Amino acid sequence: MTSSYENDAGDEYDDVRLLADLNALYENDDPVPEAVLAAARGAFAWADFDSELARLLDEESLSGRAVRATGDQHLLTFEAEHLTFVVESTELADGRKLVGQVMPPGPSELWLECAGGASASAEVDELGRFSLPQLPAGPTRLRCELPDGTRVVTEWGAI
Repeated sequence: MTSSYENDAGDEYDDVRLLADLNALYENDDPVPEAVLAAARGAFAWADFDSELARLLDEESLSGRAVRATGDQHLLTFEAEHLTFVVESTELADGRKLVGQVMPPGPSELWLECAGGASASAEVDELGRFSLPQLPAGPTRLRCELPDGTRVVTEWGAI
């Protein structure tokens, strides 16, 4: 088998035309779901490359435990160099509720960004605690700014 570099220009043109025809076929018969496109746009909307990325360290299911929730519950821990987010995510009838803590305490406000473009903010108390009720389900991330100006953002995920 020869590579496209070894083929003459006519064969390369045929390859490009074949790929264009395949692309058109899939666009009509199996288009990319709008939710996937929205998530991709949201991921590229992160224009703040100076923020520290808080990576997901641990996710623990709280299902089956003696808790006062009717839906699925998870405990997530995100960690960056200057900050740790511990978040309890509870499934509600039409979305999720987040209750969490930022350690060490420092930011006075926290933002949740959804891949579809929606966002919400919450005050962070002097102990680092916050609550975000009634959020849409789907890929999200948390963002905050420390008093020294350091910005921290979590990875995208189904929080």
